[in-house]
Amino acid sequence: MPDDLSFRIPIPKEPKGKPVSVEEAEKILLEKLKKCEHELENTIWDLAILYSRIGRQDVAMNYINRLMANTDDPEKKAHYFLNMGQFMEQIHNYEAAITFYIQAFSLEPVNSAVWYFINNNLGYCLNYFGRHTESEPYCRAAIMIDPRKHNAYKNLGISLEGQGQYTEAAKLYIKAVQANAADPRALKHLEELVEKQNEVTADIPDIQAQIEKCREAVNIARKIQRGFADKLNRRAKD
Repeated sequence: MPDDLSFRIPIPKEPKGKPVSVEEAEKILLEKLKKCEHELENTIWDLAILYSRIGRQDVAMNYINRLMANTDDPEKKAHYFLNMGQFMEQIHNYEAAITFYIQAFSLEPVNSAVWYFINNNLGYCLNYFGRHTESEPYCRAAIMIDPRKHNAYKNLGISLEGQGQYTEAAKLYIKAVQANAADPRALKHLEELVEKQNEVTADIPDIQAQIEKCREAVNIARKIQRGFADKLNRRAKD
């Protein structure tokens, strides 16, 4: 037997950090898993929004369906149904949008913003098909949820105009402009309504003065938006 035999004996390394119990280790690992899942969810969500903005709603829907399949949270599901309805609106498939908004109703979300837009958007889509009487309660519900937002005032105006309630519709278009002068659509509806329906002028003698004030507000908002856009463009070029 040779006398020059040599052996390598590895010395165990001391573990870094302080020892933890099994329970503590479980808690740490579950927190890491939760963080990873949250980051993955956010990434999938961002991809869905990106694809919807570039006209690839089919891909966006696939990502939302993936999120939907991975949650039992009714609040999240309602939000996803809302988004799927919005994606369908973007490609003018209003029938499909209505289907998704109705599905969201069964979940009764607590989040007021989600609940507002489910009601408002359903009202908007029903108006598109001339179903003005059906649209009205959803628009009113949205206003009750958040009277500061302008969308439902405009859509309720369209609903009432479609039912022949022209003066009330005009008042709602004015409210919509007051709530958000940056959106000129309500002003356009107001101008067209007053031009077509003489009874509005009879019921609201100063309607032309009110329209002019709305125009001024819309023009100011347009100038502010244009200035902001120019600022962003200059910053991008720097």
